[in-house]
Amino acid sequence: MTAHGRGASLRGTIPGTLPTARRHSAAPLAAFYVLACVLSWTAWLPLLLWQYRLVAHPPSQYWHLAGGLGPAAAAIVVSGVYGGRDGRRRLLQRAVAWRVPAIWHLIAWLGPFLLFATAAAALAVAGTTWDLSTFGRSLEYPQLPVALYWIASVVCYGFGEELGWRGFALPRLQDGRRAITATLLLSVGWALWHLPLFGFAPGLSRMAGLEVIGWYFSILTGAILFTWLFNSTGGSVLIAAVFHGAMDVAFVSPAPQRLSSVVGALVTVWGVAVLILAGPATLSRSGTVVVDASERPRR
Repeated sequence: MTAHGRGASLRGTIPGTLPTARRHSAAPLAAFYVLACVLSWTAWLPLLLWQYRLVAHPPSQYWHLAGGLGPAAAAIVVSGVYGGRDGRRRLLQRAVAWRVPAIWHLIAWLGPFLLFATAAAALAVAGTTWDLSTFGRSLEYPQLPVALYWIASVVCYGFGEELGWRGFALPRLQDGRRAITATLLLSVGWALWHLPLFGFAPGLSRMAGLEVIGWYFSILTGAILFTWLFNSTGGSVLIAAVFHGAMDVAFVSPAPQRLSSVVGALVTVWGVAVLILAGPATLSRSGTVVVDASERPRR
């Protein structure tokens, strides 16, 4: 992986570099996205069919977890096809990149829970309370012990998604683009990947109209935060995956609807602050992470 300094993208450095970088990334990105959707949507199809009573027997709810692994599986396959053993090795190195400054571990492991606690404290002051013993539990997977549910969230929703979206796609989208542009493009594909979940997943299946638009902006804000974490750590999928899994655990815990609204507002403020303070060119103080020669398509 290669890091470009603040404001120093491939744009305008060498004639022809920008179109070449984008052209080299187009085929792997397209293959990754199609395969990610095929794998995830196939896993989610039984749940969708059951929701509309098109099958006789209810499928396991764990197909939802399995579908979260689609982007990771697609990234591993496509990185091997286009980059060979070296390309796959570079991808997997990002998944275990733990040697980053401690502040990023603190943000990844504790940040979502601190946001939840801040929102809960604000609502408690306003007179809204609830049973905190339900925190960290899942209404969707009630049979899973809390610890196992947390691990499953980090593995399936954390690594399952982030190895693909950030580990594979983001470095290619940033190759010749500003970080904010790459993030916007990624957020659209990431949002569309979720489409089948609107048919059966708790929360999403109840959305309509303006709620869906608000949900997309939460995806965009989240994508900005993930780009910030990824670029700031030199491309650590581990940090992004832990942050993603912790967010899912904290934000879908049984709680009043008002709490979700407050948490969403806090995440939006955080994302806007990152955009302003880190700058749209790199969304970090450390430059952008792009693919290196070992990950480009072999000739």
